[in-house]
Amino acid sequence: MKMTINLLLVLTVLAVCASAVRPPYDKTQPPKMTLPDAYDRAIAALGPATNQFHCVSATLTNEFSDDGWYFTFYSTNSNVMPKLVVVEFNGKVIFDNGYR
Repeated sequence: MKMTINLLLVLTVLAVCASAVRPPYDKTQPPKMTLPDAYDRAIAALGPATNQFHCVSATLTNEFSDDGWYFTFYSTNSNVMPKLVVVEFNGKVIFDNGYR
């Protein structure tokens, strides 16, 4: 009896965890915000730091928030942490890992 209850509890927890996982971004659908528009927002959010940082990648994702563009900016100085910026399709800009 106790083993059955434990098994039921484990299955319930697994079901809840599985339902919380978001499916990956559907890359068969065109993005709701163009790459140039998202890049302009990311650059505006970086402000004066754009003098030191350059974009090395952009990808569509929903891993960190709602669907959007994920940009990685690196500094010309190797000892400076990269800046990671998410621009959601609704226009919200998020700095990943608290870098700003």
